[in-house]
Amino acid sequence: MSGELGLTRALARFVAGLHLDQIPATAQAQARQAMADCIGGGLAGATDAVARIAAQTLAQAPGPCTLWAQAGQATARDAALVNGCAAHAHALDDTHESLRGHPSAPIVPAVLALGEALDADGAALVTAYVAGVEVAGRLGRCVNDRHSQLGWHTTSTLGAVGAAAACALLLGLDEERTCHALGLASSMAGGLRVNFGTMAKALHAGLAAQHGVLAAQLAAGGMTASAQALEGHEGFLQLFCDDGSQSAARGLRPFGQAWEVLEPGIVYKQYPTCSLMHALVDLVLQARQEGCFGTMDGVEIRGGISQRLETIRGKAWPQRGLEAKFHVEYCVAVAALWGTQDVEDFSDAAVQRPEARACAGRVRLSMGEDFPAGNGDFAELVVLRDGVEVFRQRQAKPRGHPSLPLTAAQHEAKFMHCAVQALPKPRAAALWQLLNAPQPASARALAMAMAALPADTIV
Repeated sequence: MSGELGLTRALARFVAGLHLDQIPATAQAQARQAMADCIGGGLAGATDAVARIAAQTLAQAPGPCTLWAQAGQATARDAALVNGCAAHAHALDDTHESLRGHPSAPIVPAVLALGEALDADGAALVTAYVAGVEVAGRLGRCVNDRHSQLGWHTTSTLGAVGAAAACALLLGLDEERTCHALGLASSMAGGLRVNFGTMAKALHAGLAAQHGVLAAQLAAGGMTASAQALEGHEGFLQLFCDDGSQSAARGLRPFGQAWEVLEPGIVYKQYPTCSLMHALVDLVLQARQEGCFGTMDGVEIRGGISQRLETIRGKAWPQRGLEAKFHVEYCVAVAALWGTQDVEDFSDAAVQRPEARACAGRVRLSMGEDFPAGNGDFAELVVLRDGVEVFRQRQAKPRGHPSLPLTAAQHEAKFMHCAVQALPKPRAAALWQLLNAPQPASARALAMAMAALPADTIV
């Protein structure tokens, strides 16, 4: 289908022609699981300051769309932004290796907001999500790793185009207008990694969701863009990848034979921190369970990390909880001392605990010289007590990666732990059942289940 087409038009043709019955059952199931995971994390994030600020600032104009677990309603564009901020607020949302970022945080809020405005059914939501991840993943294949290395927040850059694809499908745009939607979104793409450790990181996901809705709506209204916006001279690939390593061909692998939601697949996060350290945290928690710490007298913790993590990690001691999400020594110390890695560990007060700082001083990090090239997750942990090695193990990927999948019970436990931060437990449980019903729920049904209720009805 795509051999004679440029990347932009090939992706547009795929999206415009996609129907649910073309998507394998395994891919549909993965899409529904990813959407549920994103909603759970987003409900926890709805109580965070970044989501409240976004709602107070942007959701002034009334509209038909729900703000997750917050009062009031907004336009589809504003709801996408607010809910996108919530989805990424705690960094609990899933990741994807083609993107080198987070697929669901920009795509799910865009799909649910626009879907609510359009009264979209569950089948349309699932199809749109798959389309969005497919486009974002293929575009990531075209520009990564150089795109990520340059300091772009791929959740925002690639996510905006993926969200536009998903929204174009919901709006029923034909190939031509879908092509314009992708082109418009490519001009909206942005997001600087210098803003990691601040609220702006979550805003990146919200902006990508909002831009996806806006680009598709503008294209539906007749606004045009270049049909080579992605691959053309001075287009997305060239400008977001400065060393000539970009390749449109990598995004043109045969459509319908492999699906980005399955290959490489969705990676589900267990910890509200940078995903590149999750395998190391897994090992620390394992060592703790094996009794390697106890008292910290005489303990030295040696962590081997990837070059990608070394590049992105925080070096100075974090002053705020958001900064601590990228500070490996702090995260290792928390896991070793308390066996936790939860939202509460990343408050501004938590990072000032003297015990954490003292334990972090026992952590020695180094890049693994013989680690597999291209695997940013690879980690090694060595624990010494009084100079004697008591633990040594390596791990290639974190729990939640397709190679180390979470159980159904673990998915439910994560969802409930997150959702009850914003909803009463009975409502959270009912929402989980709705998300896992035999047939996917409509946008309005999901919105009603996530809407804020008057305080006197919360039980």
